[in-house]
Amino acid sequence: MPQKKSKRRQPSEKQVKKRNRVIFRIVLICLAFYGVISIVQLQDQITKKENEVLAVKTKIQQQTDNNDALREQVEKGLSDEQIAAIARKQGYIMPSERVFADSSSK
Repeated sequence: MPQKKSKRRQPSEKQVKKRNRVIFRIVLICLAFYGVISIVQLQDQITKKENEVLAVKTKIQQQTDNNDALREQVEKGLSDEQIAAIARKQGYIMPSERVFADSSSK
């Protein structure tokens, strides 16, 4: 049985080159689009991380200030007035003091 000949013509060399150029351009456009999207996403991630770093630096500065204030208080110690005020809040009195309770508000 004889083989059927294809009615389709082989594309010319010009047509092949043109098709290859079109495919190449499409691939280039797709790669460029992918690259732009990747850069935008990475820039967004960088911005978020920079904000996180800034927030952590702020917390560190606040804690450092707090630590410095506490260190200064420890180095100076508490004055007698501060000790007496803390003791009164806890219900203690000096031996020579008299405490009067106001019962009129009851």
